[in-house]
Amino acid sequence: MNNNPTIYILSDYRKGAADGLAEFNYQTVNLLKDEFNFNFVEFRKNEPLSYYAQEIIDGFPIHAFGIEGLASIRVSPLFKDWLKKISPQNTLFHLHHIWNLRNYTLAKALNKNHLPYIITPHDSFVYSADFRNNLPTLKRIYRNLFTSVFDKYVLDHAVIVHGISEQCPPCLSSITKTPVMVVTNQVNDMKLAFDVSKIKPQVCFIGRFNIQTKGIDLALKGFALFKKNTSNTQHIVYKLTGPADPAASETCKTLCNELGLVEGRDVIFTGKIPIEERNQNLIESKVYMQLSRTEGFGLSIAQALTAYKPVIISKQVPIQDKIAKHKAGFVVSNPQEAADALAAIFALSPDKYLEMALNARRCYEQEFHPTVIKPQLIDLYTKSLQS
Repeated sequence: MNNNPTIYILSDYRKGAADGLAEFNYQTVNLLKDEFNFNFVEFRKNEPLSYYAQEIIDGFPIHAFGIEGLASIRVSPLFKDWLKKISPQNTLFHLHHIWNLRNYTLAKALNKNHLPYIITPHDSFVYSADFRNNLPTLKRIYRNLFTSVFDKYVLDHAVIVHGISEQCPPCLSSITKTPVMVVTNQVNDMKLAFDVSKIKPQVCFIGRFNIQTKGIDLALKGFALFKKNTSNTQHIVYKLTGPADPAASETCKTLCNELGLVEGRDVIFTGKIPIEERNQNLIESKVYMQLSRTEGFGLSIAQALTAYKPVIISKQVPIQDKIAKHKAGFVVSNPQEAADALAAIFALSPDKYLEMALNARRCYEQEFHPTVIKPQLIDLYTKSLQS
C-alpha cells in the first residue's frame, strides 16, 4: 500500500454509462490513480440493510452497502459503523450533486466523524435566481426552503465546493461562503482524425433526448428555418443520436411533422447506437448543434470539439465563452440565430471551414484536454486535503 491520500467517491463506479457523472468519475479516477488511492462507496437499493460487500473493479475498491427500504433521511447502520473506522488523516470524501436528502444525511454523518469532504454540484444553474424565479410559485417556495436548510448544510460543511464551470460561483454566492474552486471537466481525446473527404452535408447532436432541457425542439425549429431559407443545392440532414423514451420519440416526430421536416429524409433519429457508429456520425458531420435551455457543462459539445467539429450552441451552455473565445463555432440565443449560423457554416469556403475546424480542436486542446485539467484536479484535491 502506498502513502498516497485516499479519496472516497460516494457514487457508483459505472464504466461506459451514458451519463455525465459516470463519465466524470471514470475519467477522473483513471487520470489520477497514480497520485491518489480512489475508493468508491455505493448504496444499493435492492440489497438489505445487512448487506455489505467489498469488490475490486479495474483496481479500484468498491464498498457497497444495502439500503433497501431505507428512508433518504437515514444512513445505513453498517455505513455509519464503517465511517467510525476511517481516519480523517490523509483522507477526503467526494460528494456529487446536492439536490437530494441522501447527500444531506451523508454530509451530516461525515461531519459527525470529522471526515472532510468536497462537493461537486454538476447542475449549479438550479441555484441561480433566474432558474428559480421561472419555477411555479409553490415549487419555487418549496425549493427555496429545501435549499436554505438541506443544500446549505451540505455546502457550508464542505471544505471546498468544486465548480465545473464559471457559472458555479455566482450561482452559489447567495447560499454559502464556502470557497468555490473551478476546475472544468477533462474530456478524453476521442482520436477522430479530421478528413474533409468524409464530411457529408450533415448536422449532428449527441445526448439524452430530454426535449426541454437539451432544447431539441429549438434545434429542430432552427434547422427547419435553415432548410426553408437556404439556397444550398445539397440535401442537408440533421442526425440526432441518443437514448429516448417512447414519449420523447413521439414528441420529436410530431415536431418534425409540424415543422415540415420529413423524418428519415431531413431528420434522422438514430436512437442509442454503438460508440463506433456514433463516432462515425460525428466524423461525417459538418457541424454539431445543441441548443440547451439548461446545461451543467456540455460534455458532448466538448467531445465534438475533439473531432474538429465547429459547434452551434445556446448561450445557456456554460462553456459558451470558450467557444466564442476560440472562434470554434457560434453561440446563439434563438432558433433564427441558429438557422443563420447553419447558413454561415455551410457557406464557408473550404479554407475558412478548415480554419474553424482547427479552431474547434484548439479549443479542446487548450481548455479541456486531460493534460491541461490534470494538474488543476491534483491542486483541487491537494488543497482540500490541507484545509
